[in-house]
Amino acid sequence: MEYLIVLLLIFIGVLFLMQLVFFELTRSKMEKANNINWFLSLDKPFSYNRVGYMVFLCLICYFISSPVELFTLSWFVYFVLFLAMGIVADAVVQYAIMVYSKKRCRRQIEDAHLLQNELQHFSPSTQLENDYTLSSPSYHEEDVLRRYIQSQDHLAVMSVDAGKFASQLKGETEAMFVIEPYTDTQRVQSEFTDDLSVKVTTLTPTGKMPFKDEKIDIVMCQKCNYDKSEIFRVLKKGGYFIVNQHGTENLKEFVRLYMPFQMKGSWDAQNCAQTLESIGMRIVDKFEDYGTIRFHSIQAIYQYFTKVSPDFANVNRYQVFYLQALKEIKEHSYFEMTTHQFLVVAQKMY
Repeated sequence: MEYLIVLLLIFIGVLFLMQLVFFELTRSKMEKANNINWFLSLDKPFSYNRVGYMVFLCLICYFISSPVELFTLSWFVYFVLFLAMGIVADAVVQYAIMVYSKKRCRRQIEDAHLLQNELQHFSPSTQLENDYTLSSPSYHEEDVLRRYIQSQDHLAVMSVDAGKFASQLKGETEAMFVIEPYTDTQRVQSEFTDDLSVKVTTLTPTGKMPFKDEKIDIVMCQKCNYDKSEIFRVLKKGGYFIVNQHGTENLKEFVRLYMPFQMKGSWDAQNCAQTLESIGMRIVDKFEDYGTIRFHSIQAIYQYFTKVSPDFANVNRYQVFYLQALKEIKEHSYFEMTTHQFLVVAQKMY
């Protein structure tokens, strides 16, 4: 019996040391990442829910190490005893780690609760003045577009901004088609009642562009997806395709927090240009802009996302991000995110 007690204590000691090392590595990683939710999780009451895991682990270990003949009465008796020791040892270690973690991270847990309480009392509003600053862009897409359009051109603008970008170009071409795949076209058309040369349309039911072959002089893609084959089809020979999109690094502080497995590869001016060259288009020009956006309040972050990506403005759903941002604002008076956009001008040569 004494041997079993000693064995159990040794087992607990080894497990505790392993869990302690794992906890310290995780704590260091979470502290560097400003993961407030992880520190909040340390303050939960103890509950043991690893019985199934320990049954599986002990069974594997017992199969490998047991000197007793398989599936005999003695084998079952010793297995039950071994399993009971394993579960007791694991439960003791889990509880000890919980106590240790609360003492070790007491300050971070208290700070996390204060931040969570402040975030819970945050009242979303879009009525306040913008409290964020953008770095100066290295190019302006509307200026680039104007270098290529002529008054007699037929221009197609693809966007998801309810015609906002296209409204800056009213009267500059013979005809302009605004392609809005998600917004009610009648509502957008009402924004152009004073310009009969503008027609608001959408993609066909099969996702194609609503034009005959080689009918458009310039296609402008403003921060939305496109089908390169369709672009090539509708462009006249010598026509231009101008694509302005967000790159891989855009808002990476948010994206990588929630979608870490979607960040393989890179989407930038060079890669975009290569895809257009692959269908026979000539690259005329390209621009790349890496910048920053600096927020001075949670309200400012909410306002910004409400405009550019309404889903991200859900404070409760993305609490991890907003807590991290709030902590940065408290410590440095601002929270900074990366912006990345690029523009490629391509010409159809045949």
